[in-house]
Amino acid sequence: MRRIVGLVAVAVVLIGPAPIAGAARSPGDRDPLDEARKAAEATPFSGSVTLQWREASVIHQDQLTVKGAHGTLLAQGQGSAMAVGAERLVYDRGNGWQELWPSGLASLGRPSLSDVYDVRAAGSDRVAGYTTEVVEVLKGGTVRERLDLEANTKLLLRRRQYDSRGALERAFTFDQVQIGDASMTPPTMPPAPKKAGPKPLNARNVPASERQPARLAAGFQRLGVYAQAGAVQMVYSDGLYDLSLFQEAGGLDTSDLPAQRRTVRLSGHQAWAFSWPGGEGVVWTAGPTVYTLVGDVPADELTTVAASVPVHRSTSVAHRLRQACRQLVESFTGGR
Repeated sequence: MRRIVGLVAVAVVLIGPAPIAGAARSPGDRDPLDEARKAAEATPFSGSVTLQWREASVIHQDQLTVKGAHGTLLAQGQGSAMAVGAERLVYDRGNGWQELWPSGLASLGRPSLSDVYDVRAAGSDRVAGYTTEVVEVLKGGTVRERLDLEANTKLLLRRRQYDSRGALERAFTFDQVQIGDASMTPPTMPPAPKKAGPKPLNARNVPASERQPARLAAGFQRLGVYAQAGAVQMVYSDGLYDLSLFQEAGGLDTSDLPAQRRTVRLSGHQAWAFSWPGGEGVVWTAGPTVYTLVGDVPADELTTVAASVPVHRSTSVAHRLRQACRQLVESFTGGR
């Protein structure tokens, strides 16, 4: 399962999240990740990548192979894979193909990157034998991302993420890559998945308390509300990073949590944080409700965002089970 979440990280980096109608941008605004996404859809490529991520003070590493052509991406590990076309599908030997994120699921506009971040050119470099244009993404004057776009195609060859103190949180780097082979055939998409992914919820059937808040700290805006693994899932974005907030009824004990977890404080209450190749997560309880917040933001910012979630004591959404929290956590951490 650890390789599956690594594959998800690769797909998010190269192809981006599920298609969402973009907000209008001023002519001077630049979104380098949008440039990279369009390049990955238009440019055939294949190669191997190294993923690095920090879990507390420990640096982890994983290697994967990827192939993309005509808007379809296939990333593969040992016994696992991810396919990205109109849908996001993941595969492992035990469960077969499962739908992670169906097509057309979100229809609301994403915030503009320039609402929260500044973008600036930062020279050039070399990655996997190709010259790259280095672009920095800053928040509050601090560099949070360094992106290496291949000079001609704008394909993303390296992405480095930093926390607010400048420490490297995670990195995605092509070790070797072949770009622009017009004869490369698109990866074959798998058959229909055995397990469906999240589904949009009708707001009229979900109490207002279950759809709040519309905004979180650090500039995150809610994009949609969905049903996922017996829980209510709310998806947020700040134009660069995406977050999912899960709410489900039930209690929580240590067996529900990943083995590699860290204790943190949220407004004076105990919570548990964990890391995975594609991002961070934090779990906490309030009354009869379990909250799980996961996303690709740095760990320090995720804690700040989690502290801004207003807790409630409603259990009105049907079919939310205590076991859902364990399933959610394990889907990101592989039961570690």
